[in-house]
Amino acid sequence: METTPHLLSKTDTAKFLGVSERTLDRWHTLRKGPARINAGRRVLYRLSAVSTWLSANEIQPMGTFIGGYTTT
Repeated sequence: METTPHLLSKTDTAKFLGVSERTLDRWHTLRKGPARINAGRRVLYRLSAVSTWLSANEIQPMGTFIGGYTTT
């Protein structure tokens, strides 16, 4: 038996990411945000797609800033 993917509404996704729904729309227009599903008039996001997008946009620190210089 297949499991149903965990889906989030646009409102829930915006709250989860700490952004507005309008920002999600803007990201979609710019092809910048997480993948989404158009189900009729509803916009849904897979939790796994949001998590993957967050991981892909994660930035690792390059080093430590000490006294005006960056060290690795």
